[in-house]
Amino acid sequence: MAGANEPSRIVMASLVSNTEGFAARWLRLIYTDAFQQLGIELEIRTFPAARAAAESAADNVDGELARGFEYQDTHPNLIRVPEPTFITNTAVYAARTDIRLNSGYDSLRDTTYRVEHRLGYPIISRKLAAVVPAGNLTEVRNAETGLRKLMLGRSDLYVDVEDTVEPLLLRPEFRDANVHKVAVMERGPVHAYLSRKHAALAPRLAQVIKRLRDTGQIERYRQQALHQN
Repeated sequence: MAGANEPSRIVMASLVSNTEGFAARWLRLIYTDAFQQLGIELEIRTFPAARAAAESAADNVDGELARGFEYQDTHPNLIRVPEPTFITNTAVYAARTDIRLNSGYDSLRDTTYRVEHRLGYPIISRKLAAVVPAGNLTEVRNAETGLRKLMLGRSDLYVDVEDTVEPLLLRPEFRDANVHKVAVMERGPVHAYLSRKHAALAPRLAQVIKRLRDTGQIERYRQQALHQN
């Protein structure tokens, strides 16, 4: 049950919708269960990444479901739930077959390639800006646009979270487009974040997430999400 100072209902922002593959379904399964165990009803609202950050900064939502470990560095209004939900890759994609890169952001240092990433991911943006010349770095609103621009030759590389891009590549629009993963930029944990007014809830939610992982339930939810339409 919810603690005396905890909400009976919570609204969390998500960066991915059901149309973007299994990641949204996986997160919904995990966190509906987790909050239910805490006696809290969960509502998920889907926004583009930049809008999600703005909504949480304005306190219009109670937190965000899936951000990287370093997100709190640029969003001090939020508390990171200490237990990660899962581990994911940030990867770079191309349609050109002649591009070869090593792992890590440093492989893009002083590149002449035209590089894009998704708006609203400040950590990815900062790391790319540190190595890619400003004139070669642009942002797109969503992953679909990033992939389409690769296909049209309007960019050379697209950097995004693997769990978002890989399901998109299975769609008919992209399946035969030769868009492929070139390299992994980094691998890291994904965490939920809560508004500071819910700081006391973070360790309790972390305990539930850890239990779901230790019992294999998070992996079972992953398989369930993968096989849902």
